[in-house]
Amino acid sequence: MRILFYTGKGGVGKTSVASATALRCAQRGYRTIVLSTDAAHSLGDSLGVELRAEPILVHPNLWAQEINALHELESSWGQVSQYLADLLAWQGVETIAQGELSVIPGTEELFSLLQIKRHYDEQKYDVLVVDAAPTGETLRLLSLPDIMRWWIGRLFPIARALLKVVRPVAKRVTDMPIAADDVLASAQQAIDALVDVRHILTDQQVTTARIVMNLEKMVIREAQRSLTYLSLFGYAVDAVVVNRILPTDVDRHFTSWRNMQQEYAPLVNEMFEPLPILRAPHFEREIVGIENLSRLADHLFDQQDPAEFLYHGPVQRVEKMVGGFDLIIPLPFASEDQVHLAQSADELLISVGWHRHRIVLPQSLARLRAQDAYFENEALRIIFRKAEVTAPLAGAEK
Repeated sequence: MRILFYTGKGGVGKTSVASATALRCAQRGYRTIVLSTDAAHSLGDSLGVELRAEPILVHPNLWAQEINALHELESSWGQVSQYLADLLAWQGVETIAQGELSVIPGTEELFSLLQIKRHYDEQKYDVLVVDAAPTGETLRLLSLPDIMRWWIGRLFPIARALLKVVRPVAKRVTDMPIAADDVLASAQQAIDALVDVRHILTDQQVTTARIVMNLEKMVIREAQRSLTYLSLFGYAVDAVVVNRILPTDVDRHFTSWRNMQQEYAPLVNEMFEPLPILRAPHFEREIVGIENLSRLADHLFDQQDPAEFLYHGPVQRVEKMVGGFDLIIPLPFASEDQVHLAQSADELLISVGWHRHRIVLPQSLARLRAQDAYFENEALRIIFRKAEVTAPLAGAEK
């Protein structure tokens, strides 16, 4: 299965671009499904049909689905939520609040990603196009599986051991609900499934992300940050899409707007090179329905196959050096003052701005120490050598 993951700032036309891509894949004979993980679904509006939580056929070779995040949460996290609700009830929390407080904020959208794993495992389709949430929400969701796995991996062994001792005693002295083994097992199973989703989305032989933008300063900056953070978390980007480019014959009211776009257009080429840049005009009507989506696909891809890998760029890698290894992580648009590093045992914590990523180091690096880091050709090179100091590496300095 080929997976195309579309993200971008809210309002740039991401859903239309994702729908047009899926339609063109279907027109080329691929069995294609397009699904929305955005809580504010608009995929059905774009296709001009009413969608459900399960895939429906909307055009020859094309299926579409708007995921019911609450249903996914209930099926994957139901036992844990029920235990938390029981615990809240024991503490006297009102019934209405129990249901709200027993759900960890943000997990509804997170568990919607499990549909990607389902389709990948079943292999019923050739191409899966994901209409993701706006950039900030998407980046948060993509980083959560690693964070949850980290906590579960450290807390659950302790929790299981404690519960074996505490449970028999607790039953004699309190009526407080104690988590049963199946609750912990259910949580572990859900986390494992989310980690599997992360592996699928970072498999650069399967999945690439495409960033949709408009020719506006704030949107371009957001796209730059998206490229940096996606690279940080190991997601491959094979194209950017510049959408809603005003034509030359706009009326006087939009002249200054078009002039502004023309100023930014060459900057986009410079900023995102060597990534392919797909372009689409601002249409005279809204892009709704198969006919209009097909027109949009014509402009974006012409005769090109949308399912192809449009760019194979540098990826995170390890290079053997004299006395140790170098870990190279592509971080386009990041600067040295944004990046901070800390190493603890077999883990390396990389912070870029407000985003953090925890990398579990391979054994060859874990027995060494990160002693220095510097930028080289828009990639962060972290130098691992035999440990000579014990203090954590606090920053990336040239």
